[in-house]
Amino acid sequence: MDKPGTKQWDERYAKLVEERLKSAIEPYIVGTPEWASKIEKKIQGDEKYKHAAKTWEGSVVLVFKAEPKAGFDDDFFVFMDLWHGDCHSVRIVPAEIGRSGEFVLEAEYDRWKKVMRKELNVVKEIATMKLKLVPFNFKKAAKLAAATQAAIRLVDIAGEVSDRFPDELEPDEHQSFKDLMQKLKTEFAF
Repeated sequence: MDKPGTKQWDERYAKLVEERLKSAIEPYIVGTPEWASKIEKKIQGDEKYKHAAKTWEGSVVLVFKAEPKAGFDDDFFVFMDLWHGDCHSVRIVPAEIGRSGEFVLEAEYDRWKKVMRKELNVVKEIATMKLKLVPFNFKKAAKLAAATQAAIRLVDIAGEVSDRFPDELEPDEHQSFKDLMQKLKTEFAF
């Protein structure tokens, strides 16, 4: 297995996404590599995000806390490489890379699901620390607060891409998802 973050790892990940996009059916299941890829493409083409994030600098990581019933036996990391309204990439990454992001937002799986479905307000969830900035830092919190519209748009985009959550799949599809998560854990250190 290649070390996460290396050119070889990135190339293998890109190949995996390319292969999965050939056979996966939209809307993609939340948490799959093709779902992350679709978020990346949608952010890259989203003028609202580009405008709201024109002064944003830094990566954003969404951490879904482990939820075995959904198929996430470990914490799950979605790394967004963002800079001044541009989106360089959105990937599912191992914990060691996810925890190294500049702005790491962490919450329970069910909370993320409600936020992505707009049942909960992302700004209120961050303000009440139900979506936690980890580790908490006043300077980073202030920077995040100043980019509220960009943060809202990122979460909206993630929810627009798909609301097919693993714990709501039919049993055979859910088992396939769990098998994929195990494969990613073995082959990509997720």
